[in-house]
Amino acid sequence: MARGEPVERKAIITSPLGADGQTLPFQINGRREALRTIGVGSAPPEFVHPAHNVTVVEGQEVTLMCSVSTLKDYKQLAWVHEESQTILSIGRHLYTRIPRLSLHADHHSAALTVSPVLSTDRGWYMCQLNTNPMTYTRSYLQVLVPPTLEDWSGSYVEVREGVSVRLTCNARAFPPALTTWRRSDAEPIFRTPKTVWVVEGADLVFESVRRVHGGAYTCHVDNKVTAPVSRTTHLTVTYAPVLWLGRELVGVKAGEDITLNCSSEANPPPSHYWSANGTNVTTKKSRSPRLRMLPPDLSFPGHKYQVDEMRLSTRTEVLLTIRSVGHKDFTHYRCHAVNPIGQAEGTIRLYGRFPVPKQASLTTQPPTNASTKVRVERPWRNNNRVTDVMPSRNTSKKASADDDQRKGRRLKNYPRHGGRFNDTTLIVDLIMDVEGGATTCYLQKLLRASDVVVVFHVLFLLVREMH
Repeated sequence: MARGEPVERKAIITSPLGADGQTLPFQINGRREALRTIGVGSAPPEFVHPAHNVTVVEGQEVTLMCSVSTLKDYKQLAWVHEESQTILSIGRHLYTRIPRLSLHADHHSAALTVSPVLSTDRGWYMCQLNTNPMTYTRSYLQVLVPPTLEDWSGSYVEVREGVSVRLTCNARAFPPALTTWRRSDAEPIFRTPKTVWVVEGADLVFESVRRVHGGAYTCHVDNKVTAPVSRTTHLTVTYAPVLWLGRELVGVKAGEDITLNCSSEANPPPSHYWSANGTNVTTKKSRSPRLRMLPPDLSFPGHKYQVDEMRLSTRTEVLLTIRSVGHKDFTHYRCHAVNPIGQAEGTIRLYGRFPVPKQASLTTQPPTNASTKVRVERPWRNNNRVTDVMPSRNTSKKASADDDQRKGRRLKNYPRHGGRFNDTTLIVDLIMDVEGGATTCYLQKLLRASDVVVVFHVLFLLVREMH
């Protein structure tokens, strides 16, 4: 080789496990680089700041230090990433296009800084001298990765009842993290076939979701090294309305007010209205979670109808108040609940109740013979005469007529029917017969008290119709 001709220089990048001291030429960025080499007989410098293991969290900054007692002639420090067999620096020069790396070097040290650190930077880093054989020291860079969600279902998930749904909370972490699911209200996630409070894994699956599964679910990701991560997903299950009626048959007296009620459960909350004989009697629907008094429908005289609605979560109670019930109001009223999923309805029949007169208080002592008189607490009015004793059914009608004539009372001379007067006397006789028989049956425990009341009610209606 002629004098002054440049000499091809080589860098020693032999693996620390190698023992043959093989030298390998290298090029960086398309240029040949030259390193001075040391013979085998030269004693290498000692490392006064040997490399060491470093643990850092991804995203932070780390500096790898390497220094020797003194560098003799033509000796230089170099940094190499073993996993990728990449030369990062030689002497005071940085041979990488990675902008996150920087070098601070002088005549006896080299500090390699990585900022920010990524998980791909994890591995062995070798600080070496270009001796033959190679002199080196190694550092292991451990990069911890906090749990970071890569696939998450989101804050809100809405599904229809009966379908399959999967809640996902997939996170990247190092060391690998454990993902657990719990209900935010501390209730069990599943109750059948067994009670399950916690589900492990990135996915929470409902094969056939039900309305009871609706709620907030929290996934917790923890690798026990870095800070854990939690996310909450609100699962909303939609379904058609289900309707309940307070009573299907409601009685009321004419002139009184009456309130009909029905309850529904649905999601989303349904709209409600009442109809009577196919006519909508509700003008507005309340959507408030609290009780609201809706204005009555002015199209009906006297503000006939009023609707109240009270909502608690997915349950709603709807009340229909009918003021001053008349005979035309005795009909069927239908409660309707409608939402985008479906609808439901129920029918209530309103009927009239007539006032029941005060009933006689019956004695408990049974009659001893056919002519026994039954005493009542209320006076008995017969032909404008008040008596304290109601005659029994076997009392002679002729004796009663003779008694009336003897006391100077005039009886209307109406034609007879069946041997009796067909006016007031006929009615009184009928009442005597029926009441006497009912009383006897009650005392002999052949009739209940409620049955006797019904008999007296019928008699009262009969008397009112006759007059």
